[in-house]
Amino acid sequence: MPLHKILLFTTTLSSLLSFSIAADTCRDYDNNCRDWITVNPRACESTEYIKTSCLKSCGQCGSVDPKYDLRRLSQELTPIGFLVGKWRSEHGGKAIFPTIPKFTFGEEIEISIPDDAMQSAHALNYTAFAWSVDKRDEKNPNRAFAWSINDKDELHNEYGYISVKPNTKEVALTTVMNNGFVTVEEGPVNGNQIRFRLKDIGRISFSRDLPVHDLVREWTLLDRSTLQARLNMETLTHGMQEHTFIRYNKIEP
Repeated sequence: MPLHKILLFTTTLSSLLSFSIAADTCRDYDNNCRDWITVNPRACESTEYIKTSCLKSCGQCGSVDPKYDLRRLSQELTPIGFLVGKWRSEHGGKAIFPTIPKFTFGEEIEISIPDDAMQSAHALNYTAFAWSVDKRDEKNPNRAFAWSINDKDELHNEYGYISVKPNTKEVALTTVMNNGFVTVEEGPVNGNQIRFRLKDIGRISFSRDLPVHDLVREWTLLDRSTLQARLNMETLTHGMQEHTFIRYNKIEP
């Protein structure tokens, strides 16, 4: 092999190895990094330990997408900073209710920080979309979606906002769903868990779904890369019981 090709191959291999090592070592070395930076966005500059131990959260592993950058999070939203990110479960969702057949589903959700120009209301964006995985919208890859792994039919989608009552740890989730429902849910955040309860609900007159009388939704961060969601529901004909359960893995940032 000519010398110039050998040198080119060696240089390329060295660059790839360096990139692999950097990607592996440029991470957060302390599980508290996200919490520290959520509470104090300037901690990366003012605290040496955080600067050297929280490389990823401090943006030293390359640029962080602004919608996931906790340094942009308003102080009011600090209690729910642990939700920020994109979360996905390939086929870990379980759905059950007396009026439907049991089924397994996959889902991806996104909870993000809005643009600076849209932060006057101090709320996180919450998006949930459901369709066949074969029909994923490549023009909007950051959306959340769910699909049945049995027949890949569309299941559910919704838009919403998550806000915190000023000077409290009371959280509100508002959603608009494609099945004709609009909900307002509220509840306390305790550490890395939020337990919402239905406060109000609207429903279009021609919805085919049974009227929902009550909802209890729980989001729990099990570790820095695993989010668990559980939804209990009460309808006109059936009492409160578990409807869906899923665990997501964090895929961004």
